[in-house]
Amino acid sequence: MEKLIACPACGSGQLQAFLTCKDYTVSKELFNIDSCIDCGLQFTNPRPTASEIGYYYESKDYVSHTDEEAPGVVNAIYREVRKVTLKQKRALIEGITAVGALLDIGCGTGAFAGNMKKAGWEVTAVEPDQEAANRAAIQYDLKVHSEAWLEKCTETYHVVTMWHVLEHVHTLQQRFTELGRLVKPGGILVIAVPNPNSQDAQHYGSLWAARDVPRHLYHFPPAMLRKRVVAEGFEVLATKNMHFDPFYISLLSEKYKNQGDGGLFLGFSKGLWFWIKSLFTSDTGSSQIYIFRKTPFV
Repeated sequence: MEKLIACPACGSGQLQAFLTCKDYTVSKELFNIDSCIDCGLQFTNPRPTASEIGYYYESKDYVSHTDEEAPGVVNAIYREVRKVTLKQKRALIEGITAVGALLDIGCGTGAFAGNMKKAGWEVTAVEPDQEAANRAAIQYDLKVHSEAWLEKCTETYHVVTMWHVLEHVHTLQQRFTELGRLVKPGGILVIAVPNPNSQDAQHYGSLWAARDVPRHLYHFPPAMLRKRVVAEGFEVLATKNMHFDPFYISLLSEKYKNQGDGGLFLGFSKGLWFWIKSLFTSDTGSSQIYIFRKTPFV
């Protein structure tokens, strides 16, 4: 484990204890979350090092890194919903910009990147998990690079996407800098992350499934994330809710609360309520998609 003495996003040493959460997926260990007094970032501290974190992904329940049929009703729902969200993600991007070069960072087993390639995009992908990267390369005929490749990449892209990935990155400040370099002037950056200011996060507290410690190293309050990305030469185009997430997260949170597969009806009902409330209050969606444009002259 490594203990951080400064904020991973802004470098401030003004930190305070925030919450203690349990890893329900793999280790059943408890992890502390601190918050930065200056910028508001919430982050696991202490946390597994980059060389240790792999152990905490070793579960069939971690469905974004496997194509296997993970057991359980919630995982089955996740797989069905993913088929719909792939179409929504493509429609979102193609509603903003024409087909061009796309870099998907954290492609997992390649479902999104493969779908965009099939639609005519020139796709490059990055995935740190070698097994997931191999699956993506074979199943979708993708060019998949390791995370270290980003440091030396000199190409720029019309679109760069990170779908529920930024919360996993150990070198956070470096990644923000890389994003500023990788997007073409006038190009689009899409970041999707869970929202710690959401209705369901406030309701479930330490049981909120999107905490997902220690795999989720960070939790980004909306205003904090927008401000940090703008500092890299972007402008904010839009913030959108991921409409299926309150249902999935509430179902999983109820599972944790009830120590099993119970609470499905209650979880769905709560998810519906959180979804409805998020439609009328900004920055309260369970997970949000942040869309930025790289300013032409930076």
